[in-house]
Amino acid sequence: MDNDTLRNLFNAGAILLVLDAPHNQLEFGIDVNCWNIGPRFKGIKFIPPGAHFAYYSLHNTKSTAPNSADTSSGSSGTVEVTEGGTTGGDVRIGFWHQFESGEVVVMKWNAYNEEMELEKDMDQIARYKAGIQEFDPFLGSYPLLPPESTYPAWIKLADHITKSSIASIFKADGFVNSHDDQLEAELSRATKIINRQQKGEGEKAGGEGQQQPTSGSMSGQGHEAGVDDTEMPESQREPNQKTFGAPKDRSDNQSSATFTPIDLRASFRKGAVGEEVTRYSLDKSWLLNNVFTSAFKSDVNAFLGEYQAAFVTMLLSYHLGAFRQWKTMTLLVSQSSEAISSPNYTRLFSQFIQALHRQLTSIPSSFFMDLLFASPDQDDMTANFLEQALRTLARSIQSALRRGQCLELRQPMHALQKAVQENFEWKIPGDFKKIQKVVEIVSDDDDDEYEEEGEYAPIRAPAVELKPHARWHHLGLPL
Repeated sequence: MDNDTLRNLFNAGAILLVLDAPHNQLEFGIDVNCWNIGPRFKGIKFIPPGAHFAYYSLHNTKSTAPNSADTSSGSSGTVEVTEGGTTGGDVRIGFWHQFESGEVVVMKWNAYNEEMELEKDMDQIARYKAGIQEFDPFLGSYPLLPPESTYPAWIKLADHITKSSIASIFKADGFVNSHDDQLEAELSRATKIINRQQKGEGEKAGGEGQQQPTSGSMSGQGHEAGVDDTEMPESQREPNQKTFGAPKDRSDNQSSATFTPIDLRASFRKGAVGEEVTRYSLDKSWLLNNVFTSAFKSDVNAFLGEYQAAFVTMLLSYHLGAFRQWKTMTLLVSQSSEAISSPNYTRLFSQFIQALHRQLTSIPSSFFMDLLFASPDQDDMTANFLEQALRTLARSIQSALRRGQCLELRQPMHALQKAVQENFEWKIPGDFKKIQKVVEIVSDDDDDEYEEEGEYAPIRAPAVELKPHARWHHLGLPL
């Protein structure tokens, strides 16, 4: 690369200065790139304008190869990648920021707190920017140009994330900590479930011919032994322990990430009765419409921006709250079958399917075999919620295509169907290769749709007669 090209990239791209970092003890990354930094490392240059996610973790890995931070900007060296890629550190701290062309962002290592802090003194930042050429030999290059370029891969994962998306979710200057306050509780819950299942299998194998005690015969307890209220689904707790809201207003708290609260169990309007309750417990279209119009102001980019931010934060900083949000939003869209038939939501579904397609083809298939990716029923830790959700989505789209609706979803759904078959060996139903013959659909009850159980089980109320098209009225969709 000639000097003029390097100079143009240096001036047009953003720079992230990382000062006083402990070398050989810090894993540092930005987007899908991760490095084990050396003693001369002072940041990253050539960062393309737009939303980016930087992250770091403290560990004891030592360098085993030359580091580009120790060479000049014109050398052929590259920033060393820690063996194991993005799994080198334990607790990761992430940092979201919308970089502008020519911007200089300064992070400094606080040795006492063992964490990075943003430089907020504008005069100090101006001095760093004025002398930025002095840092050039110590800056690693963002892999922007082929053949090492990773920027196209990042764009596929973050093309909907904007400055407003970052500001609304990540309150603490864009920082997010993987060790959130819910992590230990979730892992403890999962461990108890597995231990209880293993204990039950052991008792069954070793107690043949012996009478098994009932749950009510043990020390006078009235519920299953070994299960306390903190393990039970909310639907099984006392009424005063339930908390519903769909969606709730964002609330400022100690968490570094405040995603839009979405309660899949409160998926029907207040005051709904009978058949309407049953319908929208199974079909999340009312909830999708409520969330989409109120929380996201009917902005597809805002909705998908949060969806992508949750996925990236989950993937790169191991944040459990981000995983929950990504999972919830995936289930919300996948289970909104009536909304699929509305032209008001065609763009949302089309771009959602494409975003999910890019996510699933950017990571190894084993990623989805983790314990925390089980179905919403906490007593079933083997079911793959994502495969079930895709099956539900495919059946809904197939039914709409037969009615001559949502034809724009045929190609993106076919591409997603093919990708999950190749990458995960999941067989998603439906023929999306060609336009379906329009036929009269009397009932979709034979589709063998996936229904959740446990705390996310749909509420079935006694049927009552609804006026024609009443369900669309409650959705806020045109009659």
